[in-house]
Amino acid sequence: MSSPSPLQLAALAFDLGNVLIQADHFRFCRPFAALVNLTPEEVYAQVFGSDLEPGYDTGHLSSEEFYLSLMDRFGLALPYPRFCELWNDIFAPLEDMEETVAKLAARYPLYLLSNTNPLHFQYIKESYPLLRHFRRFILSYEVGSRKPESGIFQALIREMDRAPSRCLFLDDKLPFVEAARTHGLVAWHFVSPREFKEQLSREGLW
Repeated sequence: MSSPSPLQLAALAFDLGNVLIQADHFRFCRPFAALVNLTPEEVYAQVFGSDLEPGYDTGHLSSEEFYLSLMDRFGLALPYPRFCELWNDIFAPLEDMEETVAKLAARYPLYLLSNTNPLHFQYIKESYPLLRHFRRFILSYEVGSRKPESGIFQALIREMDRAPSRCLFLDDKLPFVEAARTHGLVAWHFVSPREFKEQLSREGLW
């Protein structure tokens, strides 16, 4: 029998990409690069390394405005439905996470904290049933703040309505883990589903 956890957790919050499901931006960059005669790395820099994607992620650009800005930036006339197909084709299931989330949801309220945008999140909701286990979604484009900014973590803490020291946050990016800790959250660096379950077991939480 597992010993009681010293953490005394009351809630868990998960990042989305590369924690609950796989996400690879280059699955968009590679086919898009072929359309505009650039390298995938150049497309990545101009989309994800510029002000465009952060503006979309924080709700300053609508989906249509983001699409039109991209078409203008690259001088491309790609139909919007085709753009959406390419933009959303970056995700894949992450082995064992459906089962892991279901088991944890039976013990704790679960929350999602994600830097994301309307097109991606709508697609994920329609494609990945594991989101049904989550009580609330704290999304960057809805709260107008993205990790590692303070606003999105404070939005999570308000939604959970629990002491941050009793909430575990999982993220695959170390700077976001460190930022979460500055708000009093217990935060772990997510590396793989297997390592996550092993860490839960060590803490008596699995």
